[in-house]
Amino acid sequence: MLKKLAYFTGWLLVLNLSLLFCFTFGLWQNWSTPIIFLFWVIMLISATLLWCVIHYMTLVLKGKKVIKWLEKHSLSRRDYVLRSQWKVGANIIKRIRSKRVHLPWYLLVGDRCGKSTVLASSGLPRFYGEDDDMVVGPTRTLRWWFFRDLCILDLSSNFLSSTGNFSQSWIKLTRWFMRMPAPAGVIVALPLSELMGDDRGALHTLARRQRTLIEPLLRRFGNRLPLYVMVTQCDEFPGFSLWQQQLSFSQRQQPLGYSWNTTPHFDGQDENILQPLFSALKQGLSQTRLSMARPESLSTSDYVSLINFPESFSQLESSLRFLLAALCEPNAWFSHASLRSVWFTATEPNTENNGRRVSVFIQDLLTRHLPSLSLLHRELRWYQREIGKRACSVILGLCALWIVVSASQSYIYLQPNILQQPPDVLAKFLEKDEQYSKFSLRYLPFMPLLEQQHRRVESQLAKFPSNPRAVNQSLSEYQQEVLKAKPAQQRELILQLANAILTWKQMRNGATLNSLSSKPFVGHLLQQNVYPGSLSPLSILVLERYYMQHPDGVNWLQSAQKLLVRLVNNDPELKWLVAPANTLPALRGVTFWPSLSDKIELSGVWTRKGELATYEWMQSIELAVGHPLPILQQEKEYWPILRQDAWRGYLIDVAANLSSINPITIPRWQLIELGQNQSQMMQFVTSGLKDLNNIPSSQAQPWLAILRQLQQLAVNDNSSALLRRAVRADNRIRQSITDWLRGTPEKQIIDSTPPTELAWRKWQSARNEAVKEAVAQGSPSEYLTRGLSNIAQNSSEHNPLTDLFPAISLLQERISPRNNDASIAAVWSLYQYDAHRLLGNALAQSACWLNTQWKSSVIWPLNKDADLSSYEDQQALSQQVVSDFLRGPARSVLIANKLGPSALEFAGMKIPLKPDFIHLTQKSFSTELIQDVPQRASTRISDKLSELQAKLDAMKLQESAFEKQSWKINIASLPTTVINGAQVIPIGTKLTLKCFNGDQELISMNFAEKREFTWQPGQCSGVTLSIIFPDFTVFYQLKDDDAWPLFVNSFTSGEQLLDSDDFGDKAGLLHQLGIKQILVRFSVSDSTELETAWKSWNELENKINDINDRIIDLDTHANNQQLSPISALPSDIAQCQ
Repeated sequence: MLKKLAYFTGWLLVLNLSLLFCFTFGLWQNWSTPIIFLFWVIMLISATLLWCVIHYMTLVLKGKKVIKWLEKHSLSRRDYVLRSQWKVGANIIKRIRSKRVHLPWYLLVGDRCGKSTVLASSGLPRFYGEDDDMVVGPTRTLRWWFFRDLCILDLSSNFLSSTGNFSQSWIKLTRWFMRMPAPAGVIVALPLSELMGDDRGALHTLARRQRTLIEPLLRRFGNRLPLYVMVTQCDEFPGFSLWQQQLSFSQRQQPLGYSWNTTPHFDGQDENILQPLFSALKQGLSQTRLSMARPESLSTSDYVSLINFPESFSQLESSLRFLLAALCEPNAWFSHASLRSVWFTATEPNTENNGRRVSVFIQDLLTRHLPSLSLLHRELRWYQREIGKRACSVILGLCALWIVVSASQSYIYLQPNILQQPPDVLAKFLEKDEQYSKFSLRYLPFMPLLEQQHRRVESQLAKFPSNPRAVNQSLSEYQQEVLKAKPAQQRELILQLANAILTWKQMRNGATLNSLSSKPFVGHLLQQNVYPGSLSPLSILVLERYYMQHPDGVNWLQSAQKLLVRLVNNDPELKWLVAPANTLPALRGVTFWPSLSDKIELSGVWTRKGELATYEWMQSIELAVGHPLPILQQEKEYWPILRQDAWRGYLIDVAANLSSINPITIPRWQLIELGQNQSQMMQFVTSGLKDLNNIPSSQAQPWLAILRQLQQLAVNDNSSALLRRAVRADNRIRQSITDWLRGTPEKQIIDSTPPTELAWRKWQSARNEAVKEAVAQGSPSEYLTRGLSNIAQNSSEHNPLTDLFPAISLLQERISPRNNDASIAAVWSLYQYDAHRLLGNALAQSACWLNTQWKSSVIWPLNKDADLSSYEDQQALSQQVVSDFLRGPARSVLIANKLGPSALEFAGMKIPLKPDFIHLTQKSFSTELIQDVPQRASTRISDKLSELQAKLDAMKLQESAFEKQSWKINIASLPTTVINGAQVIPIGTKLTLKCFNGDQELISMNFAEKREFTWQPGQCSGVTLSIIFPDFTVFYQLKDDDAWPLFVNSFTSGEQLLDSDDFGDKAGLLHQLGIKQILVRFSVSDSTELETAWKSWNELENKINDINDRIIDLDTHANNQQLSPISALPSDIAQCQ
């Protein structure tokens, strides 16, 4: 048990390791999983076969089976000698048979019965291997006996033994028999001593041994190999020698035996089966006995034996019958054998030389009977047989009947007076005459006569008068006509020339008029002659073919081919080839979108049908020229690129015209088609991909590759869930093995689906949900547009339309990120078309619903009791119902912007509201009507005002506390003077600090005066510096809260030059007196604290001013809106389509 478990574990480990190796190698080569498993199975099968071969070779080497096999199929020395002897006779027979000379050969077998002695002692000449020594030893292998009219192959009796060496040799010898003509028969030699014995078992054994030996030949040749039994050593029978001595020389050469015309059937039960043999022998012997006289030298006993010999010889019948039954009787082991003759022979001592023997009753058998018997059983040829003779007779009769019928049929077409007929009749006769094939059995015997008549009629028709054309002039005129024509007409003329050349080639090849009539008619400008108008087209066709088959036709054909090459190469851009054709209908955009313009179309040349037609045109031209044209070969090479460029432009035009979509209601059946990927856009894409499916992926442009990828995603999405799960499981396994091989930590795979497939499914899911809601929508309502406006972003219900465009954008990012090509943008624009249609349907549904709500909630209340109310009441009511309408139904389809309430816009598409309604809402109503309180602008303004007021109050408290503080500074006056002298100089100065609690002054008459000044932020509003002259005083003033800090800061150096212009209205007086600058001196104590206090207070003051400005701006924002007139209310506010 443990051993079996160990074997199982080992094999399981080997299988796992081999599978791991295959996966590693397959992932490295980026193979698919089925290919990896197939590689694994092939590797296991190869390893198993290799192991079996190695194991078998090991067993062979250990068991020496190779040596045994070589020994079995190699030739031993005996086999080599046997083959050498066999080839000698076989080559002679083959050589004679090659000369068609009949030379039968027989196979002679026997077991030490003196068969070779009988042949050697026959006294007949041998035609190969002549040997004067007639004393023949035993045959050790085989021996060929070539007599005049036959050949005998004498087999050694050793082949009858059961030894393995001779058995193997006999098997090889039987194989060699198959390589030459079949033998005429097998002669089985039996010794008479065996027939005279009483041991039936030995007799049966002898017969079966001989039958076993010849059984392979009988199975191979069957009834074509008859058996001939030759009983030898008859001289041992009592009285036989004495009997033959009484015969003449010619009688001793005659055969002693019997031949059956019909093969006897031996079954061991018929005791009279050999009666014909022994009756014939007894009758012949008895007749010979009557002609004998009693020899004087014979004793009485010998004479009695001689007289009784015919009767005593018949005693061999029983033994011979038993032996022949054992030899010829069929059973489960042996097939049926055909016995034809039984002969008796013997050899007697030569009276002249006792060392030699003479055969009796064998000479005529070898020279006459055996050759004759071979002819009786010779295989006849098929025509020598009875059925062959009958077949030959029937064939001859049919041939005679065929000739008679052909003569009667041909006579109908042989018309002696046909040459006197008019041309059109002759042309019709030729057409009818050519409808029958030249190899038709009905006219074949008399075809030369029919052809002669055909040539005469054609020659007679050619005698009709016509004017030949000059080749160069005609083709030059044709070239000028082609060059002047438009591209489409050029193509027609070039193809007309190519078809004419092909027709001329067929004419030169002997095409029939019927086949030429189906070809395009050769134009008048290309005809070789100018024919009268009375001739029919068929007659002109006959004459054209007649002239084309003459030497001048070769020149015309070659010149036309050169012209065709020039016309093709004249335009390198091949505009004539790609020009629109009437036979190739253009692919129009209105086929898929009736709203598109008729001008948006793709020329039929660039379609699949157009490609086939264009290739056919180019092929016709090249066939006409007789060789490929480089310009056309280059066009074929670039044709896929040209087709894609044409489709690219067509795609961009379609996408550009579909970019502006108006909101419109989609019928229910179109929504269902859209959900089933059968929308107008998908039909257009499918049609385009089907038309371009013959372009290989290696030559596909990016936009086509993206379209194919999207189409494949759609196909994969429709596949079974089981297949998708299998693919995902395969991806997980491959990713896990890859991470394990790289040594990276295995990540938890949430979904191994490719990102593009996930994005596609997300897009399909969003689109299907939108379609589902649109199909389920009954009467128009705002349900389809829920959640699209900015005021309903917190809606509890999710709208699938909001997922459409992000899903298609995600799909675009996964497939073609950051690709701004126009064609790729057109592809995605097409795929966005369905999303825009769904959005337009939702907006149209909401527009229709809103228009209904307007009529019921606004128009109807105003119409009710309108005559009983005053205008002011009606106007107030209209203001109220419109406000309620904007707060209610209109809130879901209106959005707020800077101009006021506007139509809902989503993904670049607006709900179709009329402009007068939008103008009314923006002019007469606030945006806050369609907004919630937290989202209203007034709410935000109030919140801001409250916040600013709180900040302002805090800063004012801080400022009030700051202003209660004071800062003191000491100022000492110094003399004031005028720079560069003047007519008048100052005599004193007066410094005044103006504060709310009183002014502070420092008066100096150019003497050193000193005073302490007290300053409070926000309490002192100005500083005045008075320069006292003898007759007048000038004033230098600084105002505002920063006057004192600025003055103190300017005199930190102790002096300050003041320009005359700084003194206001006294500046002119100073200029008149020549005073440009006045130097004023004051000594100021440390002012650092004052400057710091000033900066702090000034910063706080600026903040307070800024907050006050903001509060003022917010307070001025609210304005009262005027009431709109009732006539401004529209009856319809939306376009319901």
